[in-house]
Amino acid sequence: MIWNEKLIQDIARRRAVLFFGAGVSMNSIGRDGNTRPKSWVQFLTGALDRLDAKDKKITKDLIKKNDLLTACEVIRRVLGEDFIELVKNEFQTPGYGHTKIHELLWQLDLRITITPNFDNIYDSYVSTASQSTVTIKNYTHDDIADAIRGNAPVLIKSHGSVTEPNNLIFTRVDYAKARNSHRDFYELLDSLLRTHTFIFIGCGLDDPDIRLLLEDYCFRHKHAQKHYFVLPSKRYSALVKQVYEDSLKLKIFEYKYSETTKHENLLDELELLVTAVNQKRIEISTSQQW
Repeated sequence: MIWNEKLIQDIARRRAVLFFGAGVSMNSIGRDGNTRPKSWVQFLTGALDRLDAKDKKITKDLIKKNDLLTACEVIRRVLGEDFIELVKNEFQTPGYGHTKIHELLWQLDLRITITPNFDNIYDSYVSTASQSTVTIKNYTHDDIADAIRGNAPVLIKSHGSVTEPNNLIFTRVDYAKARNSHRDFYELLDSLLRTHTFIFIGCGLDDPDIRLLLEDYCFRHKHAQKHYFVLPSKRYSALVKQVYEDSLKLKIFEYKYSETTKHENLLDELELLVTAVNQKRIEISTSQQW
């Protein structure tokens, strides 16, 4: 995989936005040395045992159809207040620690980072690594724009945080409610897409929020720049990749993936990106001195 020169330039000049998803968190391990964060499907499937036979069948069918938003809504309505406790037990209580991928993402030294992950793995790591100089904002906060205009690095939790469980965006109703109640936030995201280069890591193209965000951007701004999406190899055929790139205004980067190496090659590629960005920053600094 060869990183695009424009992407390297934009990251070096801090004109890029890092957007990372659940694939990054799934590298982490809990305090017990064994537990790992679950994927969305794993989380929903694990909750099935809490339902009666009828609701279990309905929800299982929804998961099979990949209608995960509705499946989650059913689970939450059945469990009631116990749903929040379930979320905390899965994503907060295990005490997940950061891994090398979190360190590499931080080393890109970008001003703006966005994540839909509501765990606190990256939050805790960058707070320590930056000596608490990173500003952390949830999509519900009304001063996000002010934070972005400042000089400090900003981490934006686009789906909320497990520390504020009542504001999590987790189900179909949550998405609809958030887009209606927090329009300013989504307008801000659209503005960032138009003015910055996004690099998506650990995300899926089937994520409903990302799809809606990029589809809207693509058709509202037909002549705007493309963004970059990092995926494991062999996920999609060449034709399907072309469709995604054209319909979502993306350039897809693929790292080598196999059942043996899993996502290890992504770490190698990110190390190369960090090196290239640091070298570019030296070149920029040197040229400015002249």
